[in-house]
Amino acid sequence: MNLISAAFPVFLCVLLTLYYRVGERDQWKVLFVGSLFFYCWSNPVYIIFILISVFSTFFLMRNPVKSHFLLVIAINLGILIGFKYSINFGIRDLAAPLGISYYTFMTIGYAHDCYDKKIEPCGDLFHYTMFLTYFPQILQGPIGVYQDMMPQLCSYHRFEAENIRQGGYRVIVGLFKKLVIAGRVAFYTDTVFASPSSFGGLTLIIAAFFYMIELYADFSGYMDIVCGVSAMMGIKLKENFNRPYLAKNIPEYWRRWHISLNEWFNTHLFMPSVTSSWNRKLSKSLGRVFKKAKKGTLRLIFPTIIVWVITGIWHGAGLHYLAWGVYFAVVMLLSFCTASYVKKLNTAIHWNKDNIFIKIFQVIRTFIIVVIGEIIFRAETFSDVFVIFKNIVTRTAINGPAVAASMTPFGNGNQAAASVIIIGIIIGLLFLVEIARERNEKAFTGHRYAYAFLMTVFIALFGVRGASSFMYQAF
Repeated sequence: MNLISAAFPVFLCVLLTLYYRVGERDQWKVLFVGSLFFYCWSNPVYIIFILISVFSTFFLMRNPVKSHFLLVIAINLGILIGFKYSINFGIRDLAAPLGISYYTFMTIGYAHDCYDKKIEPCGDLFHYTMFLTYFPQILQGPIGVYQDMMPQLCSYHRFEAENIRQGGYRVIVGLFKKLVIAGRVAFYTDTVFASPSSFGGLTLIIAAFFYMIELYADFSGYMDIVCGVSAMMGIKLKENFNRPYLAKNIPEYWRRWHISLNEWFNTHLFMPSVTSSWNRKLSKSLGRVFKKAKKGTLRLIFPTIIVWVITGIWHGAGLHYLAWGVYFAVVMLLSFCTASYVKKLNTAIHWNKDNIFIKIFQVIRTFIIVVIGEIIFRAETFSDVFVIFKNIVTRTAINGPAVAASMTPFGNGNQAAASVIIIGIIIGLLFLVEIARERNEKAFTGHRYAYAFLMTVFIALFGVRGASSFMYQAF
């Protein structure tokens, strides 16, 4: 069921009515049945594969020994790889079950925590099934952590009007981001990236900038919707974004973007790799070659490469996804390896990190580095990556004809001019709100109903009708 379909508000109203009318003993059961109904709506066959994950993980991890943990990984990753990369194995391209990447992360995370004795294995099969199928988070996260979510899912939540108001407001914010910002900008990015050789450098630069806006508005808009829906039921989901485009360096950017995924990789792959015996041996070997390098820095090299290569491959089988992962692995390693030298240089030149102009420089620098990576990510094919960068370097001009040509993906004449003005104003307002809330988290929260009314008007006037599903559902 699509969150921006006509069926979803009906489903949500019925669910909330039942959820708050039943007694304390039955509330979680309503949520359980509702989640299964939501998941089966698109294709009931999908439930088979999530139940395989549920049963294999639940029963194997009741005795969390190493062999059981490895078998859980093999079963769940085997299903994920089979669906996501079937076409690369000479099999026809299979439609992956909804949310398979996200519930696979959740099952492996749960199994790892059981194996490490961080949590006690779940004793109730239905409770564990509800954790894995909870409908707001199953399609594209946030990636739930068992010890955070389970107590909330099994607790009784009384009806509170403020939860409905706050959750409803956040749903409107998410719809505004998706339908007005991401939906409108997508016309431009889809046109340009579909045939990058047909456009000049200025158009490609604008398309890359617009893609950053589209990606953020689409993904964070989804998170606003699901966090709002969950809040209506008194259940708090993990925040997945923290104004990432205001980050001052790349490590900070990734701490602010897709937070639950990055925390999952850090907890279940990066840190175990850093402390592993094989990494210590490899780091010691590197230390013999780079004698002046710090041991701590050397230990980060191989885990960083592994995490980013896997992250790239997880997004898709195309070479451009792998190149995107390698790009950010290199950027992160450069950040780690040069950190001490940069610190010494900043001290020598009396670099004032609190200076507003220095902060602006750092934010713009980080944004440009990310844009380069996202061009690699967004390109339709690996060969398109080279076409895009080549045209940016060799065919960029800022003059009347180039500016006019850059507006053509929006249409012609008045239509293009109107689109540019509307999108420019909306993006400008989005950045103003983000900057204000970076300084004061409570900014723009005092007149909630007025803002909700204005956003609803914008959705009605400028929202894209028949918008497709959210971008990250594809991953």
